[in-house]
Amino acid sequence: MDIVNDRIGASHQADIMVYRQTECIEDFDGLVGLIQRQMIFIGYQTSLEEVRQVVHNAMKPTSLAVFFVAYDEAHKAIGFAYGNVCCGLECGGDYFWLNELYVSEENRKSGLGTALLDYARNWAAGQECVYMALVTHPRNTKAQALYAENGFELENLVWVDTYL
Repeated sequence: MDIVNDRIGASHQADIMVYRQTECIEDFDGLVGLIQRQMIFIGYQTSLEEVRQVVHNAMKPTSLAVFFVAYDEAHKAIGFAYGNVCCGLECGGDYFWLNELYVSEENRKSGLGTALLDYARNWAAGQECVYMALVTHPRNTKAQALYAENGFELENLVWVDTYL
């Protein structure tokens, strides 16, 4: 179980906490609300209870999932990044797959998205991950700009998936 508190730059006025294999998440309900808003943004209609169950699954003792949660001075969740440590043949080792990055509407344009992205990248490097990857929707130009500004290579790919 990892729980790490680290103050990010003073201009952001936020703390970032890392959660792995624990449901002892500060402002759990606030995080659940942010996740629900992110899910709605990407086209999924999920209830708060469904989100709670997903977080429960993500934080189980055998999970490789990680939450990076940003908090304001009142300890209210204002943004999060979520991903998984994976192993890849093509990159020659472990890599970090960033599933979600979300900042509350009222905290956008503050540098918090970049801070969460940097924090996740540095954390992954500290876990000996050699690579970090993610996908974003082709119409989400704001996210694409954020990733490009932070040194990520934008590629044209075809996403392939199925439910089991």
